[in-house]
Amino acid sequence: MKRMACGRVVFLCGWLFSGLLRGAALAPAEPVSPSLVVAHGAVNGARLEREGHFLLVYGDPGRQWPAAEAVLLTHARREVVWAARSQADAGAKLVAPEGEAMFLAAPGKFWTDLLASRFHDYQQQTTQWPAEPFPAPETVRGNTRWTWRGLDFQVLETPGYTRGAVTYVARVDGQTVAFTGDLVQGDGRLPDLYSLQDAIPEAKIFGYHGYAGRLGEVVASLQRLRAEQPDLLVPARGPVIRDPRAAIDQLLLRLRKLYANYLSTDALRWYFGDQHILNKARRVLGAEAQPAWMPMAQTNELPAWVIAIDNARLLLSTNGAGYLIDCGGKGILNRVIQLQDSGQMRQLEGVFITHYHDDHTDQVPALVKRFGCPVQAVGELCDVLAKPGAYRLPAMTANPIPIGEPLADKARWRWHEFTFTAYDFPGQTLYHDALLVEKTGADPIFFIGDSFTPSGMDDYCLQNRNFLREGSGYFHCLEVLKQIPAGSWLVNQHVAPAFRFSEAQVRQMEEALRQRLPLLSELLPWEDPNYGCDEGWARFYPYEVKARPGEAVRLDLRITNHAGKSVAYGLGINLPKAWPAAPRAERSGTVSAHQTGAVPVSFTIPSNTPPGTYVITADVAGGNWALKEWTEALVTVAP
Repeated sequence: MKRMACGRVVFLCGWLFSGLLRGAALAPAEPVSPSLVVAHGAVNGARLEREGHFLLVYGDPGRQWPAAEAVLLTHARREVVWAARSQADAGAKLVAPEGEAMFLAAPGKFWTDLLASRFHDYQQQTTQWPAEPFPAPETVRGNTRWTWRGLDFQVLETPGYTRGAVTYVARVDGQTVAFTGDLVQGDGRLPDLYSLQDAIPEAKIFGYHGYAGRLGEVVASLQRLRAEQPDLLVPARGPVIRDPRAAIDQLLLRLRKLYANYLSTDALRWYFGDQHILNKARRVLGAEAQPAWMPMAQTNELPAWVIAIDNARLLLSTNGAGYLIDCGGKGILNRVIQLQDSGQMRQLEGVFITHYHDDHTDQVPALVKRFGCPVQAVGELCDVLAKPGAYRLPAMTANPIPIGEPLADKARWRWHEFTFTAYDFPGQTLYHDALLVEKTGADPIFFIGDSFTPSGMDDYCLQNRNFLREGSGYFHCLEVLKQIPAGSWLVNQHVAPAFRFSEAQVRQMEEALRQRLPLLSELLPWEDPNYGCDEGWARFYPYEVKARPGEAVRLDLRITNHAGKSVAYGLGINLPKAWPAAPRAERSGTVSAHQTGAVPVSFTIPSNTPPGTYVITADVAGGNWALKEWTEALVTVAP
């Protein structure tokens, strides 16, 4: 991959909060002890001095300090390590955890691998790694010591926020100080929850199903840190923590309350059984944990006019016409062809898509080519289906799906002896639909994609963008369940029987969500907890573009305002240094509460640009916070 050093272009955009991105990095430094000073900004910078020589932790966020001899990094995430760039360029040695050094020295491999794997991705790991290389760091690992001018740092393995994170502990001016990165903030908080999504090997769960899967590692790391009995914690973000024991204990309590709440309605219990939930619970909640899970829903066999084909369902009219719900695997396509060839189905007349995941969509283009049938879906899902490359989402197909006019929410129509009603149904993912099928003399059937199982809600992948507020996400889905005809059966196509919840079970799920909101508000440092659960609240559209040298590129930076009030946002676009950027016109405005807005970003690929993939990042600021190099887009330049 070809890469260039990053420059920075700041412009006043549709929601600029003027000066915030710059001002947040230039806050006054806080003297912590005679030889330790901490500068607060978008990222903290800690400076240690010995006889006129300097060591930094995290970096120099305001570019205000003399040259340092070294910079200690606790992890390699892009929105933190940018603060070390100026000192590294001036010759300071970087020291970083062994498990993350490759993201600093050779990030190009990550981006090349991402291009090859971003469709059909089931790992759900962050992409917030550097866009440009740093000098190769000296590496450290846990249970070792690193020394600078007689000052010994004990290196603790503290994975959690990232897989390879470490903490540095040292005696500074008579106090035990721990530099903890993003392990803990404030009075006991985490920066976000989605960064913890990961596999849980002891529960035989891979990344996609691992809701905050590194919570077990966070708990173990906090306990390891607590055992050191530090007097002060200096995190990568937020204030210096002067009562470490209280902050650690508070964070442990908050994590355990949240996870117990989540497990009480975990859809995976249906698939994997009680022991699976216990294995997950006990690594976070303790060896004797017993989640208060919801009773299983009532189940029933499918009627004869619904044919199960893997994780698709085929509706058969009495006249032999067929209507398919989802088509992910080749086996589904082959079975539908076989049904037609055998005369059991006369013709396939349509397909409804519940959501974009590849196991529900991969073979839809081939199905349409074979049968010539229309594809139907509701609202925003249609754009994800038609332009999958424009999105960075879990488990996507690479195959664009031809689709006509999007259906409106609650669109209703007749198909032979059936009445169909299509719903916007943002359960398992924000971009998710459901189809109510009614037939005279039969119980209604509600095809809900992957949003529920008999044991609860399929909200196990945070990158699916599950909004958590009244009227949205699962709150909305549960309201829909109360509005559809009484006695309706639910069909999740991964679940063999149909099922339905009692009124008490619906209330239990609603109550779990309502309890989860304050738990998340206490845990996350945002004005609204959805910022800490929705990785896509700030994102480029399209995520990936292809262009040639000399060609103009147009992107949108889309901001979802999760706050309950209008917010002014500022942004800065980080382009490769060799790419000149035209001046930008000044504009002002806001994003209304719970709405999404878009800022156009345009630039021209220089005519002498070598082929390769280039990473464009954006700084985003709003309210009293600023996030540097927060989200990215990929620009592939063809020969």
